Amino acid sequence: MNSPSLPSRGQPHAAAQPEFRRQVEEWRQLLSQCGRKPTRKSVHGLRVATLRVQAVVECWLRGQEPDAPATRAAECWIKQGKKLRRVLNPVREADVSLAKLARLRASTAEPPEGQPPCGRSCLRQIGELERRLAERRQAAAKDLVAGIEDRRKRLERLSSELEAALAPHPCSCSAEELRTRVAGLREKFPELDAKSLHPFRKRIKKVRYLAEISAATDPLAGQQAATLRRMQSAAGEWHDWQGLAQMASRAFRCGDTANGLAKLLEAQAQESLKEALKLCRRATGTLLNRRGKSESSEPLAKLHGDSGKCQGTTSVVPKSDQNDSGL
Repeated sequence: MNSPSLPSRGQPHAAAQPEFRRQVEEWRQLLSQCGRKPTRKSVHGLRVATLRVQAVVECWLRGQEPDAPATRAAECWIKQGKKLRRVLNPVREADVSLAKLARLRASTAEPPEGQPPCGRSCLRQIGELERRLAERRQAAAKDLVAGIEDRRKRLERLSSELEAALAPHPCSCSAEELRTRVAGLREKFPELDAKSLHPFRKRIKKVRYLAEISAATDPLAGQQAATLRRMQSAAGEWHDWQGLAQMASRAFRCGDTANGLAKLLEAQAQESLKEALKLCRRATGTLLNRRGKSESSEPLAKLHGDSGKCQGTTSVVPKSDQNDSGL
């Protein structure tokens, strides 16, 4: 009853069809790359591509008949996609942590104002943590290659079924509907703090991908996606530093200088938390107040310190999302 009818051969949804097929094809290529050599770039790209396809599939599933073959294929793909992300996560976590430690090492000569200096013992701890993370990453990469090999045929078959079922049907989310979803986030998380920020970020990510689906045809949705992306990135930055601080605290528990690195990382995490909470609170209000396409994007630029303006999906959705922070 609720399944959308197929378009006539003479009137395909030209914009939606190639876009979803491009997303699926990019996902297949990244799956193949990670199966051969899970580099930092390919692992992050596959994780983001999986989330993007999942967002489109979940959007499409709304209103579909629960027992339709395409519905079952979509649900199976989502289930397999979640399993794929689980084997991707340990590699991605190690990559993020190693990159953070490299940044920290580079900044030790002139630590930011208000943060403790990093002495020789702290530098030794950075080196030790890097060594442990590199070993963890190597083992996780082997598990990832094996996991992809186990799931490859099924994932590729399901992706082909999805492509055939979804490509002819556009999936969009209006700017007003996105505002409603943001309002729902405020209701669920009335007071953002260190405890609620990470689950808040995970919800933001889903709303962001829905906004990106509509950004090509709705400039306001593009602006919303850009704001959500910055909120997600700021919250992820804090989560990454906090996780690294906890890792250092567990790794170095003995000795007078045992907490040197952990204290440094915790200071960085606290600063990131302060910035993330400030940005997310203000940006939520910006999203709820933005109603018309003609509204100026100047407040958005001021809010994020970004002079760039959203002109559509190319500026809102970088192909590989390499600047996304966090997990």
